[in-house]
Amino acid sequence: MRKLAECYLNVWGGTTEDPAEAVVWLEKAAGLGDATAKAVLGSMLVDEHVYAGVAKQAARGYALVRQAYAQGDEPALCQIALCYLKGEGVEKDAAHAVTLFRQITTHGDAGNATKAQSELAACYATGNGVEADTVQAAWWCQRAAKAGDVVAIQNLAIIRKCDFCGSTPARKLCARCLKTRYCGPACIQGHWYRETDPHKGHCRRAADGGASTSTDGA
Repeated sequence: MRKLAECYLNVWGGTTEDPAEAVVWLEKAAGLGDATAKAVLGSMLVDEHVYAGVAKQAARGYALVRQAYAQGDEPALCQIALCYLKGEGVEKDAAHAVTLFRQITTHGDAGNATKAQSELAACYATGNGVEADTVQAAWWCQRAAKAGDVVAIQNLAIIRKCDFCGSTPARKLCARCLKTRYCGPACIQGHWYRETDPHKGHCRRAADGGASTSTDGA
């Protein structure tokens, strides 16, 4: 039943794409206790891009992926983390999502580990569930991009942009906080002394005196 559902989702075996029909067979397989069917069905029900002909049921979808994980379906943990990150079917807890993504990067299968790396990069880039840190964002994004994650490949250049002028790639880091990125000395000086929200006002390791120096960053 699960394999038949996969045929309708992936257009295998001469089938046409039909998510609604896939759900019918996933429901049958999940009802018989198949953990993978529960994980796939749950993911479909909480997906922010609702499948054609499939009604979004975030709470039920979250419950199904929890059941799948409890039954030993390790990949379901990535969907659980995404539910916490977005508040789909469960109260939003981005910090807990970050913790789960970190767990997946070391204990998950290759595909889910790559997905978790890409999500961690986005969290660090935006400060979602963790303190914003472009260095950490770039590091996780590079790992995911190297593994072939399309989203990470697209986001890497954005993450590595200069925090002052927006140019890419920015390979210099503030030598004091080691977080903000710059494309050169002019932007370092400009950001440090900017009239509105200057970097010297909130640089974590800022000291009294002149502008911060720079160092090459990843």
